[in-house]
Amino acid sequence: MTNGCAAVIRLAAALVLVGISVGVQDDTGGVAVYGSEGGLSQVRPRIEGGWPAPFLADDPATSVPHKLGAEDVFRPGAFLADLAFWYLLVGAFLWLLRRR
Repeated sequence: MTNGCAAVIRLAAALVLVGISVGVQDDTGGVAVYGSEGGLSQVRPRIEGGWPAPFLADDPATSVPHKLGAEDVFRPGAFLADLAFWYLLVGAFLWLLRRR
């Protein structure tokens, strides 16, 4: 397998794993104001998805509350960090397979 082909396979696998990691959702990272009435009583935990760095966050102004979707806040820096993490992990896994 050529280096270019191996890099494409690692990148494709990393993108799939980043997509799957959105299923890892947490609401301990921050808060958001859900609704315009009630002041501070509307401050609730904000759902975030992605692992190890959450790169998708619930946007209460344009979103179904407490559900992640395409309309939510996308964080490109955290996405690239996740992509790099999974790319390196897949590369290490493939390297270990070749050594056997």
